[in-house]
Amino acid sequence: MKIGYLRVSTEDQNHQRQIDSLKNICDAFYTETLSATNKKRPVFEKMLRRLKLGDTLVVHDLDCAFRSTIDALSHAERLRERGVKFQILSLNVDTSTPAGQLVYTVMAAFAQYERQCLSQRTKEGMAAAKRRGKHVGRPPKKKPYNNKL
Repeated sequence: MKIGYLRVSTEDQNHQRQIDSLKNICDAFYTETLSATNKKRPVFEKMLRRLKLGDTLVVHDLDCAFRSTIDALSHAERLRERGVKFQILSLNVDTSTPAGQLVYTVMAAFAQYERQCLSQRTKEGMAAAKRRGKHVGRPPKKKPYNNKL
């Protein structure tokens, strides 16, 4: 079976782009709305437990599934040891071949680099906004109504 894993980080995003790309090739989907950096990803973990020999895990983009290069490489190795193939649709990468493993390793490093750059740009933007006197982050809590006179 080909099993699709689809993930977006926030409720404001939707899975439709990923569904459109995977619907014609996957037999089943697991969808999750949660940051990939979360320590616990219940849907992802459930999907991994259910994969069996001969299955193929399919994701649209590499960053949909993994948090870092090490995470991506270690998961790919564990899947390979279990006889589960791994396919990244947007890169046309199938890790069941030596060439696919090489491309996967390089792309995992680039994906981690891009996440780190995004984080750095976000922090720099927040610092710049603070320097300009802008409030950054959650809105302050409203003070409770005090009817004591």
